[in-house]
Amino acid sequence: MPKNDHYVIIGNGPAGNLAADTLRDSDPDARITIVSNESMTYYYRHKLTEFIKGKAREEDLTVRPYSVYKDKNIRLRLGQQVDKIDPNKKIIYLKHMETVSYTKLIIATGASPRALPSVSNFSKCLNVLSTYSDALAQIPMINKNKTFLVLGGDIISFKFIRMLKDMGKEVTTLLYSEAFWPFSLEADMAQQVKKSLSDKGVTVISDDHIKSVKKSGEAFDIVTEKGLNQSFDSVYSFLGMIPNIRFILGSGIDTDRGILVDDHLKTNFDDVYAAGDCAQIYNPDMKSYWLSIGWNNAKIQGTLAAQNLLGAHKVINPAPQKILEVEGLKINTSWWESF
Repeated sequence: MPKNDHYVIIGNGPAGNLAADTLRDSDPDARITIVSNESMTYYYRHKLTEFIKGKAREEDLTVRPYSVYKDKNIRLRLGQQVDKIDPNKKIIYLKHMETVSYTKLIIATGASPRALPSVSNFSKCLNVLSTYSDALAQIPMINKNKTFLVLGGDIISFKFIRMLKDMGKEVTTLLYSEAFWPFSLEADMAQQVKKSLSDKGVTVISDDHIKSVKKSGEAFDIVTEKGLNQSFDSVYSFLGMIPNIRFILGSGIDTDRGILVDDHLKTNFDDVYAAGDCAQIYNPDMKSYWLSIGWNNAKIQGTLAAQNLLGAHKVINPAPQKILEVEGLKINTSWWESF
């Protein structure tokens, strides 16, 4: 094992951290650097709603404090946005013009909320909740405001709606079946979800789309294609997720919806691997690519990507079928690992 390796991991979530642990356990002398555009160390995203409600503190969100990285001799670079990658020169370009050289790279950048084309004209009026920074900035507004419109249809939107109802807020949700990531929201499923939300006091609108959003003082006037005309204090968008791969485009690393990797999680460059929500993994039996989501799946993939980067030849299999319960509706899926 070379002693001058510099392993760089882009992303500080479950895939990135398990990859770093695996690399350190196998190569105690190598340089390991984690680069993250977030300002907070590794944390539980699914606890953000509890943090907003005041039921969880910042330390309750933290999976791994900074001291652990110091003890493991892993350099953690927070608040560093990767602008582009040159895999031929093995250089990462950071947004503030600094470069970082690596010998081997793991990309574990996860996914971020997407904006459907139908809402792009008024996307500046829409709030999203995906990161700790989002939650911290929005707590005062959420506490103050009374009426909320949630453009939803993905799993995260239901958790957010439940949080708002627990806080005594008035909630209307406009269901987008095309956003029920990672599933297709079939008509019978939509009816069950609608009934469950309605039973919790949520006003549910389906088979409709936003026509316009206009700011009126501190509120937002909403007009839909079917004639809804109402004002809300806040409008939130939960319309599915999209892998964070924009900085890779033009690098020569193959991408589609995510970063294309083989069943060993290797990209088309020998020393570049990808894991977690950003990876689109080839299944040789199906002869097609699949996306995997979920905390535990990301941990498994981060570990395996690091092992293969070190010379193993382990194959990643599609996650075993699981049952996810959303608003009382049980859904069979081979992609989701509940956390």
